[in-house]
Amino acid sequence: MSIFSSSFTVLLTKFIGLTGDWFIAVILVTLVIRLCLLPLSAKQHKDQFTTSNLNQVKSFLTTKFKNQTEKIDKELLKIASKYKVNTFLSTLLLVVQAPILFSLYASIINLSTSVGSMLVPWVLSVHAPDSLHVLPILAGVFQALGGFTAEVKSFLMFIVPVAIGLVFLWKAPAVLSVYWMTNSALRFLEYKIFSLKAVRNRFLKIPTTEEMMRSIS
Repeated sequence: MSIFSSSFTVLLTKFIGLTGDWFIAVILVTLVIRLCLLPLSAKQHKDQFTTSNLNQVKSFLTTKFKNQTEKIDKELLKIASKYKVNTFLSTLLLVVQAPILFSLYASIINLSTSVGSMLVPWVLSVHAPDSLHVLPILAGVFQALGGFTAEVKSFLMFIVPVAIGLVFLWKAPAVLSVYWMTNSALRFLEYKIFSLKAVRNRFLKIPTTEEMMRSIS
C-alpha cells in the first residue's frame, strides 16, 4: 500500500503544482485511477449485461421445464460457462478500490502543501474536513446517481452504500469526498456509455438471449 500512497502523493503534488487547486488535482487523479481500472470495469459491465440476459433465459427455462430445477440449473451453468460469466467481478472491483481509498488518504497525510481551492474556498487545505458538510452530501448524491443502474434491484442495495459513504466522509478530509464524488460520477458515465447498443454489440460483444437459447439442449 505504501507504493500506492507514494504514487498518489507524487501525482497529487504534480497536479496541484500544475493547477494550483487541490480540488481540480483530485479530479485529475481520480480520472487517472478510473482509466487504469477501465479494462476491469469493462469486464464487469459485460458480465452484468450478460447476467441480465441470462436471467431472461432463466425465465424461459422455468416456463419450459417447469419444476425440473436440476435441468434448469444445468442449462444455466452451461450457458454461463460458455460465455465466461463472472458474477463476483463487481465485488472484486470494490475490493480493489478499498486499498486505493486508504492509499489516497495516506498520500494526503504525506502532502506538505496547504493550498486551497477556488471552487470550495471554505475548505482551506487538502488535510481539512468540510466544516459545512457540503462535499460529503454531494458525494452521497453522486453515489446515489451512480446507483441508478438496471442491476440495482432493491432499495437496500441502493441506499446502504450511500449511507456508508456519508458516515465515512462526514468528518474525513474533504479531498476524500471529492474523490468519492468524482469516482461515482465517472462510474455512472461509464455505465451510460457501456449501455449504448453500439458499444454493447461492437466493443463488449454481449451475447443476446437468442444466442444463449440456441445453446439449450
